[in-house]
Parts: sequence; structure tokens; C-alpha cells
Amino acid sequence: MSENTKNRILDSAEAVALRNGVAHLTMESVAEDAGLSKGGVLYNYPSKDALVRGMVERLIEQTEAEMARLAAADQNPRGRLLRAYLHVTFPEHDPAAKRACQVAAVLLTAILTNPILLEPIRAHFSDVMQRMVKEGIDLETAHIVRLAADGLWLSEMLQVPGPAGEERSAVIRRLYELAGE
Repeated sequence: MSENTKNRILDSAEAVALRNGVAHLTMESVAEDAGLSKGGVLYNYPSKDALVRGMVERLIEQTEAEMARLAAADQNPRGRLLRAYLHVTFPEHDPAAKRACQVAAVLLTAILTNPILLEPIRAHFSDVMQRMVKEGIDLETAHIVRLAADGLWLSEMLQVPGPAGEERSAVIRRLYELAGE
């Protein structure tokens, strides 16, 4: 099958997961949404775990590509990757990045119940942190900003009370300042 078919399957898997939750993500529901046979889905992704891993890996690739695009457009080389990370974490006016955050939130359940799915995420974050430090942001500040951003993102996904409105905006502005803006 072609790369186009794999992307069609992953698009459908994301749509099903966003619509019904990852617990209701089945090969049958993905096949139906994609207009394929269940065998066509299984040919590319032999199990639900393989499908979720494909979703995770594609989400990482998309996030990495968006961060690279944003970093390349940033005129200040100090901390540009960290600022790009903040942008993809808090995509206030970017529909594609907002969808990526929604997909990440939905996948969180599957990822946390299957530690093997965390491997590509761990590798990605390790690589990103190393590259952030090479841009002139000290490791501690990079960790503080990334962990604060992750914490705010996660609290919003879990609907845990946190800063809202202007207070939230001020927190995010402060994270950008720490990131060298």
C-alpha cells in the first residue's frame, strides 16, 4: 500500500479517536471511516498498538516539522526552538496545531496504558532538549519553560483549575520571555 493509504488510515484513526475516544478506536471503525477493508488497515497496521504507534510517530513528525518551520522563521537564534515548542503547545490561532494538541490529548490515554508507546516520545523530547541547549538557552531554563508549558497544557487537557484568561496569557508571555523573546 502507498504512503497515501497509510496517511488516509492515520487521518481516519485520528478522526475516530477525536470523535469517540481512543478506547473506541477499532480497526473496523478506522476501516469504515477510511473507506477501506479491515484487511487493508491490518496490512499496514497489524494491531491497534501498531496503529496508535503510527499515530504517535506521525504526530511527532508533524510537530517536529512545524517546530522546524517556526524556528527557521525566527530571527533571534537564541531560544528559537524553545519558542517554537511553546507555539505548538499553545496554538492560540493555528487550527492545524490545535488539532495536533487535541490528537495528543486523545492519545494520552493509550500512551499511558502502554509504556512501549512512550519510547518515541521520550526519544523526541531528549533530542529536542539537546537542540534547545545548543541555541544558547541554559539547560535549567529550557527544562523550566518546557515543563511549565507541559504542565499548563496537561492541566488544561485534564480540566484541572489553573490560570485562565489574561492570567493564562501572562503566564505564556512569561514563558516566551524566559525562552529568549
